Amino acid sequence: MQNQTEAPAQRPLFLTVLCVLTFISAVSGLWTQSERLWTPGVVADQMQQMFETFRENMEERSQEADSDIVNSLFDSVLTRLDADTIQTSAIILLIYESLTLFGAYLMWGLQKRGFYFYAGGVAVALLVPVLLIGGWLGLVVTLGEAFFSIIFLGLYALNLKYMQ
Repeated sequence: MQNQTEAPAQRPLFLTVLCVLTFISAVSGLWTQSERLWTPGVVADQMQQMFETFRENMEERSQEADSDIVNSLFDSVLTRLDADTIQTSAIILLIYESLTLFGAYLMWGLQKRGFYFYAGGVAVALLVPVLLIGGWLGLVVTLGEAFFSIIFLGLYALNLKYMQ
């Protein structure tokens, strides 16, 4: 009997690029969410100012019929934008960033279960803000964090055939 060893599986370049981009994004996100967790009052004030400025710009550009819709949307977001909500969203997004980072780490090693961790992180980012925060603010948090992750989830799915 011959002792044959199989060559280790090669990670495709496309998967490598996806993982590196996820590493960068997740580490940056962990840093940002940590800041939001420890200084929620400051972040809430900054976000309220940002939304007020955005509201003023939208009112200048929108027609009178659209103005009521825009105002109700911004009122809904601004009434919920406080330190407690910022802290809750930071905890949710820390969980999301951690799951996607761990998933990318496993996929870097060509482990298929990493895809499922990544998908779990995306599910957390999609569902939990809407359930715990609610309203338009929950939707804003969800869309802000999950948009590119959904695209990456599809791109990772294309690479499942290389994973074990």
